[in-house]
Amino acid sequence: MLAALVVAIWPGAADSAPARVIVLGKTSSTPRPSCPGKIVNDVEIVPCRVEGHVTGFQARAAGEARPFEAPFDGKIVAWSISLSRPSRKDTATTADEVGFFNDFLGSPSKARIGVLRPVGDSKPPRYRLVRQSPLQVLNRYFGSTVTFALDHPLTVLRGQVIALTVPTWAPMFAFNVSDKDTWRGSRRRKHCSSKADIRGGHPQQGVGKTKVYGCYYSNARLLYTATVVKKP
Repeated sequence: MLAALVVAIWPGAADSAPARVIVLGKTSSTPRPSCPGKIVNDVEIVPCRVEGHVTGFQARAAGEARPFEAPFDGKIVAWSISLSRPSRKDTATTADEVGFFNDFLGSPSKARIGVLRPVGDSKPPRYRLVRQSPLQVLNRYFGSTVTFALDHPLTVLRGQVIALTVPTWAPMFAFNVSDKDTWRGSRRRKHCSSKADIRGGHPQQGVGKTKVYGCYYSNARLLYTATVVKKP
């Protein structure tokens, strides 16, 4: 399917040099997403954590710097996301995690990718959203890694960043992992981690608009990738 997409994007590609394909965000080892959690005697033994109301991208993944920065001009033809399977019931050892996140962050679970262009050398950094994919509802894919092929591939230029946007919530979050995994989020500086900060966050979805990415997180991973084909 990917080969067919490449030909469809650039007619005549078969007559030129082979197109180069890269999967941004892919590493040799990938942590598992959090959830479901485990409760014993009303004490959280295994925590369940997700992300929501944010646009973010990995600054480092398994020690690799700038894993979502496009190394060449091309087209994003697909993206993937790895999802856990949060619990849906209150029992002696589980909580209704899906119900909680729906109430706290909205429903259904959904996400999209966006292409960000850095704005100068601002600190904290600012990015302009130049294009984005359609939103995808994720609930039926819980417990799996799903790939979404784009009917209309997104142009990306060298140096631009592919970010993940989560308007509600998505269980694609690995935490308490290596300190070689860090990510940057679209929340205001010093408003990064409290429940009010997360619930009051606003993902970047206005194409052409600029947003400050004031929060930098360590020991955590957003589990998504983007497949980019280099223009011949």
